[in-house]
Amino acid sequence: MKTVEGSIWYRERMGLPPNAEILVTLENVARADAPSDVIATIRLVPEGGPPFPFSLAYDPGTLHKKGRYALRARIEAGGRLLFTSTEHIPAFGQEPGPVEILVSRVGGARIGGDSQAAKPDASLTNTYWKLVEMGGQPAALGAGQRELHLVLGSQGARVQGFSGCNRFTGSYERSGDQLRLGQLASTRMACVDGMEQEHRFLDALAKTTRFELGGENLALYAGNGQPILRFQAVYLK
Repeated sequence: MKTVEGSIWYRERMGLPPNAEILVTLENVARADAPSDVIATIRLVPEGGPPFPFSLAYDPGTLHKKGRYALRARIEAGGRLLFTSTEHIPAFGQEPGPVEILVSRVGGARIGGDSQAAKPDASLTNTYWKLVEMGGQPAALGAGQRELHLVLGSQGARVQGFSGCNRFTGSYERSGDQLRLGQLASTRMACVDGMEQEHRFLDALAKTTRFELGGENLALYAGNGQPILRFQAVYLK
């Protein structure tokens, strides 16, 4: 076994909730039109403040000559996304030494216990949107009691989220209130719970043609004008 050494950073001067976890993955991202292959992963409990060091072990026999390997990092609390890396981080760079991964706070997420802090206005992009209704029925939690969600990034028109069993990424196009999601790539885990809802959720995202924002609520509509998904902006306490 070999290891990739590095550390996780974020710029905000704030502590993390006691149930926070850091997830670091080594992935083969060589094919842009296919889901990335997860080579290795590690889950850490952060101690103190950033930087948070990590040592990710992997089997070099699983690597391919034509592979393109990158590191991704997320910080979650109770299944909710707090921070995520937004740039391509080569796992095996030209420069020796530890890899530094900068993660950015997800828009719409308030961390800490300051009840007087003003909540930012929800916007379509850079907001953690928690799924609350699908097909007119309340949305259930996915595998591991994690909530289904999506985040539409403002840079590069990229979308990511959790669909019930797997994480997904992809692209989107927006024009006015028109919204279409491109082909989504996801991890390839199989779960006892959450698979049926995942298929329905991804199918609904593929049918989305329009969105409607109202306060902290987001509704996605299909081409027939019917609302198919409803979300709420999440503010972490």
